[in-house]
Formats: sequence, C-alpha cells, structure tokens
Amino acid sequence: MSDKADKIGSADRYKVPSGEASAKITVKGSKFISHIFPAESKEEAETKYAQIKRRYHDATHNCFAYRIDEHTFRYSDDGEPSGTAGKPILQVLDSAGLFEVLCVVTRYFGGTKLGTGGLIRAYGDAAKEALNQLKIGEKIRTTIIALFVDYNQENLIFRLLHQWSGKLVNSEYGEKIKVRIELPQSTAQLFLKKLEDLSAGRIQILTEN
Repeated sequence: MSDKADKIGSADRYKVPSGEASAKITVKGSKFISHIFPAESKEEAETKYAQIKRRYHDATHNCFAYRIDEHTFRYSDDGEPSGTAGKPILQVLDSAGLFEVLCVVTRYFGGTKLGTGGLIRAYGDAAKEALNQLKIGEKIRTTIIALFVDYNQENLIFRLLHQWSGKLVNSEYGEKIKVRIELPQSTAQLFLKKLEDLSAGRIQILTEN
C-alpha cells in the first residue's frame, strides 16, 4: 500500500470559521463594527447579511464580502466609493485562506471623510480585528460515489475505505448492495482503480459527484 492511500492530501484540506466573531474599531470618529460568520453557501451568506442589515438598519453603510469556494464569492461597497470596502474585506478573508465565510463591516459615519486610502485601510483593519477573534477549523473536500456490490464484496469495501480515509454514507440491501461512500477528492480515482483491480471489475460504479 502506498503512503498516499492512508493520508488525506493537503489539497483536500481547507480552513473555515469554527464559529462567529466580532470586533469594533474607531477611525476619526467613524465607528466600524465587523462580524465574521460561517456560511456554507451563497444563500446562507446573503441571508446572514440581510439579518445584519436589519440589525444595523440605521448605519451609514453595511459592506460585506463572502468566499464560499474557489469560484463562489461576492463583495459589496454598499454605497462607499467603488473598491474601498468590499474588496479590502475579501482580501483579508483570502489572505487568511478562509472558505465558507462571510464578513460584514458596518460603518457609522463620524463626520470626517477618510478618503479612498483611509477607507481601504479602515475596512481592512476592521475585518482583521474580527479575524483576530475568530476560531478557525478545517474541512476536507470530498466526493460521493455510489456502487453496486455483491454481498461477498462488502468487507472489501469497508477495508479499502479504512485504508483510503473514506467513510460509508449509507447502504441499501437488495439483490445486490447499493452503497454510497465518501472519499477525499484527491484519492477518489486511486481508490476506484484499486477497487476495480481487487474485485476483477465486478463492482458497478453508478455515480460520482
């Protein structure tokens, strides 16, 4: 068995918030209140943002950024000059390597304009302050595979899952056993190749997501 078979690849691991965090800073009279939330989807992120907007309905601005995965992200300046609020917040999240995360920075204007550079620093610093309070966890990128197996092959599936850091999602028992398994993305193809070799191609792969 290769070393790779019993390890989860570093490419499968990613950092996420383990909870919520908040912070407050004041810059030239303006108050900045920052919140970071876990958000597993864009719908969850936008729902939580809407809740913050209702909570701070009297604020001058409620700017935000979220990053769900490599391809799913969004940010908003909420009326601040373009590029001075949402983007700096997103850059803080990305610099920390966080996914499935939303950060909202609420501003109460204090009477003194900060200028473009001042706004970028203020929103970035507010996001960093909340980040400093945040507990960070880890998740594993996985894929779900469905298989049809004979009853005498069930133990083979369990043995290989243990060796390849996978787990059984569920089983349905009929003429054959339909099993759904979950594996780290980086090992899924290697697992299937090993399974095909050991079963002499008798296991039917139904789906791979």
